[in-house]
Amino acid sequence: MTFKRIFFFLSSALLISIFPINSLACLSITDDLNAPNPIINANFSLQPDVSPFTDCWTGVIKIRSDKNGWRLVATRVGPSPSNVEGNSEDNIMASDITLDVSVQAFGQAISNGAILVSPFSSQTDLSSIQSGTFVISGIKKSSNSCSSFNANYYKVTKRLCLFRDFIFNPGSYNGQVSYILINP
Repeated sequence: MTFKRIFFFLSSALLISIFPINSLACLSITDDLNAPNPIINANFSLQPDVSPFTDCWTGVIKIRSDKNGWRLVATRVGPSPSNVEGNSEDNIMASDITLDVSVQAFGQAISNGAILVSPFSSQTDLSSIQSGTFVISGIKKSSNSCSSFNANYYKVTKRLCLFRDFIFNPGSYNGQVSYILINP
């Protein structure tokens, strides 16, 4: 994880040095650790049990932009089975994992300045995220600064849930959802 953060930081620094600073939109995503990155990777690992219950995971990212018209795009890999035995029809699929996404404005960010696009405007499942899936339309900027210390931002909360059931093959299922901000 540390290597990825350093790699993304270095690649961002290289990108900024190639293009003049005023030619790029000020876009910033921060995760729960408040570390700014151009891309946020959310790894997940599932291990179904034989006892039925719902297992949920929640993650938060903060979006800051000084430009109108930004977009949050997601790409998913997995869940991929590892050390799983049994009929592949009983493996956990992306459609078995529910997904709730919400967005909320904080500080001086405009309350309707970031809008969830369908199907993310209501509960869906993880299969809704493919490669380059459009999740949020940023109509308005959050403020004039993208500093990770700026109190004006859009908070995106993601909640994944799996109803653990005896029908799933036991083992490990791993995957990743990557989020990137773009300014078309």
